Amino acid sequence: MTTAQKFRPARRIPAARLVVVRAAHAARCAAGEQAREDQAAQRLNPTPEYATAPRLTALPGGLHWSARQPVPAVGATVTRCQSGQPEPLTVLGYCHAAGFLGLVTEPQHPDSRKARRMHPRAHCVFAHQLALAA
Repeated sequence: MTTAQKFRPARRIPAARLVVVRAAHAARCAAGEQAREDQAAQRLNPTPEYATAPRLTALPGGLHWSARQPVPAVGATVTRCQSGQPEPLTVLGYCHAAGFLGLVTEPQHPDSRKARRMHPRAHCVFAHQLALAA
């Protein structure tokens, strides 16, 4: 007489897959710890307006990004339309002002005369200043 098994035998995870899963878990834990540290720092010493922050978690919560496209990552290239001329910019970090999220950018050609004459706050670009994606 045979009896039906009441449980399924355990499956083994291949070693290569286990390494990937453990690395992803460690990365999520590190990101969560960094976010908690940033929140604690915001409670003690809030980031002033127009100050550069390297991560979104280093800014106060509740900021509004008014564009339809997602917030670009640090190092991404965005296009700003100024005086009808498209200008490519590189994202260096994030900033905020009056409840809105902004990008701290650098021109693709930093040696141009126009880039040297720019006011430091001119490097802060908000969503309404970005060119619409085609």
